[in-house]
Amino acid sequence: MKKHTITYWGKNAPKAYVSNGFIGFRFGKNAFEDSFALLNGFTTIRENRVEGLAVVPAPRLTFLYNGVTVAPQIKAQSYDFSNGEFSTDAIVDCGGTPVEVTYMVYCSRTSPTLLVSSVCAKGDCAGKLVLRTTYEIPETHKHTVSDMIVSQYFDDSFDCKCHVISADRTTSAGVSYALFGTFSEKHYDESNRMTTEAALDTKDGDPLYIVTSYVPSLMHKEPHNQAQRMLALAGWVGMEDLRENNRLAWKELWRSRIEIEGAQPEWQNVIDASFFYLMSSSSPFSPMSVPPFGLSHPDMYDGHCFWDTESFMIMPSLFIDPRIARTMLNYRFRRLEDAEHNARLNGYMGIQFPWQSGVSGSELTPPEVSHAGEQHVNLDVALAFDGYARIHGDEAYIKEVVWPVVRGVCEWVESRVIKTERGYEIHHVIGIEEANDNVNNDSYINLMSAKLLRSGSEYSVMMGLGVRRKWLEIADQMFIPFRPTDGVLKEHENMPEREEQSSVTLMSYFPYGYTNGAQSDRITMDYYITHGMKEYCHYPMLSGFLGVYPAWIGDRETSLMMYELANLTFFCEPFYSCTEFSIPTSEDRIDPKEPLDTNFITGRGSLLSGLIMGLTKICPWRGAVDAPIEEWIGENIVLPAGWTKITIGRVFIRGKEYRIEAEHGAKRAVLIEL
Repeated sequence: MKKHTITYWGKNAPKAYVSNGFIGFRFGKNAFEDSFALLNGFTTIRENRVEGLAVVPAPRLTFLYNGVTVAPQIKAQSYDFSNGEFSTDAIVDCGGTPVEVTYMVYCSRTSPTLLVSSVCAKGDCAGKLVLRTTYEIPETHKHTVSDMIVSQYFDDSFDCKCHVISADRTTSAGVSYALFGTFSEKHYDESNRMTTEAALDTKDGDPLYIVTSYVPSLMHKEPHNQAQRMLALAGWVGMEDLRENNRLAWKELWRSRIEIEGAQPEWQNVIDASFFYLMSSSSPFSPMSVPPFGLSHPDMYDGHCFWDTESFMIMPSLFIDPRIARTMLNYRFRRLEDAEHNARLNGYMGIQFPWQSGVSGSELTPPEVSHAGEQHVNLDVALAFDGYARIHGDEAYIKEVVWPVVRGVCEWVESRVIKTERGYEIHHVIGIEEANDNVNNDSYINLMSAKLLRSGSEYSVMMGLGVRRKWLEIADQMFIPFRPTDGVLKEHENMPEREEQSSVTLMSYFPYGYTNGAQSDRITMDYYITHGMKEYCHYPMLSGFLGVYPAWIGDRETSLMMYELANLTFFCEPFYSCTEFSIPTSEDRIDPKEPLDTNFITGRGSLLSGLIMGLTKICPWRGAVDAPIEEWIGENIVLPAGWTKITIGRVFIRGKEYRIEAEHGAKRAVLIEL
């Protein structure tokens, strides 16, 4: 894994994104002062009148030499993807003597509430160099917070804590910090108890540690006090062990590294960055799930959870870290009552997960937006639970968690369909292609409904409740819109005839394993590949794995072109930040002309899931829910032009660890037990 170092910052360079999925930070070129923080589960009512993420106080560092403020001269920044450590190197002028300063931060993967920061200063400094640490809300985000109550520190070992209350007073957060390590003295600003000054040791350059704990009220009734307790435990563990524990946790994750042989070197950087940012945004300990931008942006989509989570971001975790996958699923499971209410409000039985979900699990789509009709999210969520059950076979989890969700969504489908002379139909929906709203018989929705109903009947038998004959009848008679002239699977019943079609229909084939026979599948895939897929490569979400489909029909050159268009163009400097839409030119990726919204995590899950399951032809949704693993593995491995082999270092399947190897031209991918 590469340690990325930069010495040039473009005018519109995105801030570095540092996170562990529980807390998330952005640090600019002057990381000492340019930062903001987000906490999973801390929200407020935004200007659009719906719930959204709110910022929490981030540490801001200021240097004073002999009582006078001194601005650091930034020299370089480094981001080590092997362990999540982000460093800024600077020079501080102390009366004509340069003092070298390194500011390093990381979000602990093993103590999830902690941002661990260290400052090392070394130089021949005759006077006193003081570091002032202040916690505040940036001016641009102060509208999201109404009150910040600061409590007294209770002894010299621990510093201040505050209770941050959201603007609508529905959620709150506790923030507490302490200084550890080497400093000659420290004192507090009596007018702002969240400000501390400490004199640095510049002779030996020993580090001063600033450790901050963030706790959401979703997880504790007195979050400010609990944050302080987390600091006490951090002191017990010690700074060196905290850092080593974080490094070991990342080392374990990187055992699942995806490597490609035969590809251009840039590809490994892109894959590693995708893995790093997805894992940085995911935690087995968080109270919520993963929004499309992780914890990198307070405004994009308000930090809500969409189908992105279950259809793209959870897919790699299903294999790489089941604990993270369970956390994403449990977020939905804990909100089943809200999903039941949502179904009733829409006039249906069972459960209906909302298109946009947040703390409560109620529908958060702004009223002026029609996307609440994207009810396919219900199937996307249920299929993720189904996928976990198939991959891990955890009987207790299937009984206690998977079955209630799958049953509820199957009951929703049963009440949602309409019986006509053509079979069972689903009307008035928005499919994956959001430009087409209020359509009938979207093929993805109908096919996934049928798939889930069949799985639901199998789970019913496993629960000792017998076959669900009505569900199977609906599945067998579900109307699927094919084009009569050539048998192409249409996006929806009234899909217009045009040269450029979206490629969303193909998601039924991958990742969910739909097939209508080899010849029919090829006709449909070839149609969409030649009617708009190249253009669709510039859009978010599915784009990351669009190259799978040309590979499946044996077109290596087109597969490589699709992979390059849909992935290499979504990264920019610094630190391989990832965007939602492709960036037109290589110049803009190095030095953007305009600010870019980063980091969009959905597309990174899309790329990784295509590599883990698509090109390897490993489909857990193929066959019965308890089918042997051998039945998942398809035949005839075809990789993009030039690629010779894909290796996934470690995956978890049904209680065992495997390495996956897929070699171009091989009959099948190979699972090697570790």
